[in-house]
Amino acid sequence: MMWLTRFEEDLGLIFSQAESILAAIPEEFRSPALSYLDKFHPLKEHRSKNYICYLLPYWLNEEVPIAPDRVHQISTANIMGMLYYHLIDETMDNPSLISRSQLPLAQLIHSEFIKIYSALFPSSSPFWTYYDKYIGEWAVAVTYENEQDFFQVNPVCIAHRAAPVKLSVAAMMLLSGQETRIPQLEEAVDLVLITLQMIDDWQDWEKDLIEGSYNCLLSMVQSDLHLSDRRPTVEEIKQAVYVEGCLIRYSKRADVHHDALSHTSSSFPLLYEFHAYLCDQLEEIAQQIERDRSLLQRGGLEYLLSQQLTKSK
Repeated sequence: MMWLTRFEEDLGLIFSQAESILAAIPEEFRSPALSYLDKFHPLKEHRSKNYICYLLPYWLNEEVPIAPDRVHQISTANIMGMLYYHLIDETMDNPSLISRSQLPLAQLIHSEFIKIYSALFPSSSPFWTYYDKYIGEWAVAVTYENEQDFFQVNPVCIAHRAAPVKLSVAAMMLLSGQETRIPQLEEAVDLVLITLQMIDDWQDWEKDLIEGSYNCLLSMVQSDLHLSDRRPTVEEIKQAVYVEGCLIRYSKRADVHHDALSHTSSSFPLLYEFHAYLCDQLEEIAQQIERDRSLLQRGGLEYLLSQQLTKSK
C-alpha cells in the first residue's frame, strides 16, 4: 500500500491545515465543522476514508513535480470540497433529517474551498473552465441518477457523482504546464471513481434500497431479473448475491476498469496501484461469499465448523 504509507506524514499535515481553517470560521459553526472533519480523518480508526480525494495530488506529484506547498494547498482544498459535497449530498438524500444549520455550514466550507483555489489560479485561468465542467457533471449525475440507469447505459455518470475530485487533476497539470494530459487523466480517474462507487454500493445496498437511492448493485440485479417497473426486493437481492453468484460478475466489472487503466500504469503508477487495491477488495468479498456458499452446499455442519475455526484464529 505504497499509495498510502508514503504519504501519512503529508496527511497529518493537510488535516491539521484543514483544522486551522475551520477553527477560524464563525464561532457558531466552528465545533460542528471540526466534528464533521474528524469523521473523515484518514489516520484515525473507525473513520470514513476518502483516500482519492486527498491523496490524488500526491500520487500525481510523483510523476509531475510541483512545489510541495502547492500540492498541500490542492489537497487541503480537496478536503474542503469533500466536506462541502458530503453535506450537500446528505441534504439532498434526507432533507427532513437535516438541521437548519447544515446548508449555511456547507456554504462556509465551500467559501474556504474557493479561497484556496483562487489563491492558486486567477479568474482568467482555464482552471475555472474545468471547475465549471466538473460541477456540471456532478449536478447532472446527482439530479438524474434515479431517472436513468447509469450503471447499465452510461457508467461514467456514476463517477460524476464525485467529479469535483478531478479538480486536482486540472490543478496539477495546469501548474506543471501539461494541460494536454488532462483528458487522459480525467478518464483514468473516472474509472477509479466508478469502482469506488461500486464498493460503496455493495456496502450500502440495504440502506439505499430503503431510501430509494441509486445503487450499482441494485441496478445489476434489477437488470438480471428484467424488472422494468420496480426495484428488486431484499429477498431477490440476497438470492442473487448469496445463491446465484452475482457479486462475482459485479467484481469482474471492476476488473474491466483495471484493464482499461493499464495505459496509465507507467505514467501514474500509484493511481493504478490504488485501483488494484480496490479490485482486490471487491474480489475478496465475492470470493468469500462463494466459499461460504460452497461450504453450505456441502453441508451445514461443515459450514458451522469452518466458522468456529475462523473465529478461533
